Amino acid sequence: MKKQRILLLFGLLLSLPSCNTLAPILFGFREINGYNAEQCEKFYKKLPKDFEFTPLVCNETQFWQVSELGADSVQKKDLSQPLKIMYFHGGSLVSFHINCYCPPTLGFNLNWNYKHQFDEFPPATTVPLEGYTLTLKDIQGVFPEIKGEKDYTVLVFWTNMLHKISRSEIKTVYKNLKRFGMAVPEPVEGPHHSSAEIYLINNDIMMTKSLEEVK
Repeated sequence: MKKQRILLLFGLLLSLPSCNTLAPILFGFREINGYNAEQCEKFYKKLPKDFEFTPLVCNETQFWQVSELGADSVQKKDLSQPLKIMYFHGGSLVSFHINCYCPPTLGFNLNWNYKHQFDEFPPATTVPLEGYTLTLKDIQGVFPEIKGEKDYTVLVFWTNMLHKISRSEIKTVYKNLKRFGMAVPEPVEGPHHSSAEIYLINNDIMMTKSLEEVK
């Protein structure tokens, strides 16, 4: 069963970004060999200097644990996407975005904001949340490093295998948080009077595994 799911994951990876057949190399596809701390550090240094976040590493077990939090096969497929954005408020999932729902751009990237979802806060969800029972507490069971001490907790799953798309994914979140005064260490005066915890979760271990399984 796991082998079949890995093959499905690999198929989804190759069909990025919109679950149609597209040339991965044009979208910044890179060969990787597991988690490389130096490579990730270089990636993080290219992000905006005032972006405060906590980096995490997702291993193979954790990747599938997140997938298993889905209530049905559709939700599990969504949760097993390599690129995911999740906003939690008060412990509840209020906004969810995955690579499959994003159309490609002329610059061989993904348009995460194609419906102007990120022009508001929290962003309007792309993945329909009807039927989702997933909570931040469930995610904390997989990643105990996630504190969840602020009003909002934002999780961004990314991979160096798709570094170009991952960078645009993260910058989309950054711009959204910055625009609404949420990307700050403490609450500020404004319509929300709160701030957010941001976690960038690297998927390189599982992405490498998915390639090894199909060789």
